[in-house]
Amino acid sequence: MFADTQRQGVNMDNNQYIRQYQQAGAYVFMALPNQKYNAVAGGFNNSFANGDELRQWITQHPEYQNGNVGIDLSKSNLVVVDIDKHEQNGTASILSWFKTHHIAPDTLQDTYIEQTPTGGLHAFYLIPSGQDKPKHIINAIKGVDVLSNTAVMTAPSK
Repeated sequence: MFADTQRQGVNMDNNQYIRQYQQAGAYVFMALPNQKYNAVAGGFNNSFANGDELRQWITQHPEYQNGNVGIDLSKSNLVVVDIDKHEQNGTASILSWFKTHHIAPDTLQDTYIEQTPTGGLHAFYLIPSGQDKPKHIINAIKGVDVLSNTAVMTAPSK
């Protein structure tokens, strides 16, 4: 989904991340520096699939110039499986779920994955045109959320 250079851990600046995400069809929003939210009315729905529109928005809201980058999943054709490690061990839960359902754990490797600052994982899945997104479910299994109509932070991440 996203370019291989990012998967290989090549250091990129936010503009390169934004360009990649938008080329993949994602709606990108800016959060305040070192934060996970957009405090302007509309919040993460201040998101854009077009780089020029995002730059224009940043011109009107310069405090977001060097902010963190997020994706508005409610507008994007993406769903994220969020595997937490900070409160519950989502990794153990999903591995157990894979085993119970006879699914190879390397299924996660078939998509773009980012490690979150708290040690969890975000696995991104592209929803093909014409298919419905899965429902947004918190704790689909213990420590694992299916995110489809919210925002997810992408940079900084690994």
